Amino acid sequence: MKCVMLSAERYMALINHFVGPAPREQEEYEVALEELTRLFHCTERNVKLIVRRLQDEHWIEWLPGRGRGNKSKIRFLVKRDLFLLEYAKRLTEKGEYRSAFEFLYQHEEDRAVLDQFLQWLNGQFGMEKVGAETQAKDVFRLPVYRAPLTLDPSKLYFGFDSHLVRQCFDRLMEYDSDQQRIKPMLAHHWESDDTGSLWTFYLRKGVLFHHGKVLTAEDVVYTLERLRNGTMNAWMMETMETVTAIDSRTVRIALRQPNWLFPRLLCSSCASIIPSDLNGLDESSFWRLPSGTGPFRITHWGSNGIELEVHTRYFLGRPYLDGVKLIFMPENIPNLSRLKWEQLIANDARVPADAGGDWQRIETLSQGCSLISWNRNKGGPQESLSFRQAVNLIIDRSDLIRSTGRPGYPARGFLPMGEAALGYRRPDPEAAKQLLAQSGYDGSPIRLIASEAERDEAEWIASQCASIGIPVEIRYGDRGMLSRIETAQEADAQLICLVFADDEICELESLLQQNSVIFQHLAPGLRRWIDQVVNDIYASPSKEKRRALLEQIEIRLQEEAQILFLVHRQLNTYVHPSVRGIVINNLGWMDFKNIWLTTAEKPDAAPA
Repeated sequence: MKCVMLSAERYMALINHFVGPAPREQEEYEVALEELTRLFHCTERNVKLIVRRLQDEHWIEWLPGRGRGNKSKIRFLVKRDLFLLEYAKRLTEKGEYRSAFEFLYQHEEDRAVLDQFLQWLNGQFGMEKVGAETQAKDVFRLPVYRAPLTLDPSKLYFGFDSHLVRQCFDRLMEYDSDQQRIKPMLAHHWESDDTGSLWTFYLRKGVLFHHGKVLTAEDVVYTLERLRNGTMNAWMMETMETVTAIDSRTVRIALRQPNWLFPRLLCSSCASIIPSDLNGLDESSFWRLPSGTGPFRITHWGSNGIELEVHTRYFLGRPYLDGVKLIFMPENIPNLSRLKWEQLIANDARVPADAGGDWQRIETLSQGCSLISWNRNKGGPQESLSFRQAVNLIIDRSDLIRSTGRPGYPARGFLPMGEAALGYRRPDPEAAKQLLAQSGYDGSPIRLIASEAERDEAEWIASQCASIGIPVEIRYGDRGMLSRIETAQEADAQLICLVFADDEICELESLLQQNSVIFQHLAPGLRRWIDQVVNDIYASPSKEKRRALLEQIEIRLQEEAQILFLVHRQLNTYVHPSVRGIVINNLGWMDFKNIWLTTAEKPDAAPA
């Protein structure tokens, strides 16, 4: 592929040199080998090899000059715009999506070709029939704009990774947010003593991992012991004293203190059960193609995408789909040409173009929000409450939404409350300037860390701060950098977007997870106070009381301007009516298990 890619670049170099971006009527061009040695920076021998390869691809015709002083001639067999389009398609059909975009981006002057390619590409996503008609498989192809960082449940940090884990693994129980109750999953029943300190779980019979191993209590013991030993999500097991396999299908967990929230913690993606034998592999090999009990198993994970295959013996019923292909796309696809099949992720910047026709628009409001977290464990002006309050008063949430063009509502807390549209917060620049003066601010710059996906928000925030004399230096990072503890510790402030799968658990995760930005930024006294409230949350069997205690934490975070809540984002996607069963979960994604295809024709390509 690299050789063909290089040949394509050389063809474009030739056509640019002789023809240029504007097409001409001339068919043949005189050429000397010396001219091509300068163009390709190589010897005459290598030029001849290049010419031969381009002839083999049927891209050029070479007419050698006969006799002394007669130049050779070159004839281009494929016009520039057609070549760009067809070669990009050729790369895509081989799975080289990123290479296709990189190739087109090298020739930005051909914007019309890029638009044609995007329109063609839209028609490649959605449902496809693979194989012979009588045994055709339903495969769902979907573009995504970032690869997962990990599929190890104990190391989950991002919402997209958590979503993929839920497609491949299962938990002991699952939380139904619509019915607001815990439902059986791998455990068909569970019970506790009167104090909430001793819990017993009874496993289903005959549940199979993807590699054929039968689920046993030893797998649960192995998973929970592994989770609490040195992982970033060990906080979930901090109250666990022992976990014991009573028999092959019974697990008993003794806690060091009452914890009525413990079953909810076990509903988290981080507590997904993995096989104790790791399929006979070491850790690094196992996580390349992990094996779980979930509705799909991973058959391929490479730089261009992930392929999932149905788990035909899934204990909760075989999914309708036979497979899912997630294609990793570049993040810088032009906004006006967004793909209608793009996934929903709360911290993804894309807003699809109008679908029109018979495509259906699906909307949901993000369970979570974007926010600024201040680092109170590092010297700087952000240590002052007055300074943090000044920045809070200068941020006009409604103008932030208008300026970035990303629909949503001003946030008053972690979760949307009541009528989200009523969350308007009026800024007060004059009061902000007074607070800034009270803080004794010396004009030193603030370092703000954000992801590339949050660039528009970060630059808008920097401009607002500049309006009252606060210079902001923005540093952008990728997913790997943003998940590291050191990144949060280096920041004066960090712009993040939280996605909550489950309200109680995810709020606690943002406060207690070791790699959480908020956890790393909490002042020591505030962190100790939160730990005490969390113990009260664990000890309470009342959901209402636990909610009230969580709200106490949120109120204090706002009073101390530890966190500046910004926006609850509205998420959108478009689907063709032939695709059914698409429901958006709290992670802002569609659960693949429930998707199915009607007998309608394959979704049409998106309009330009």
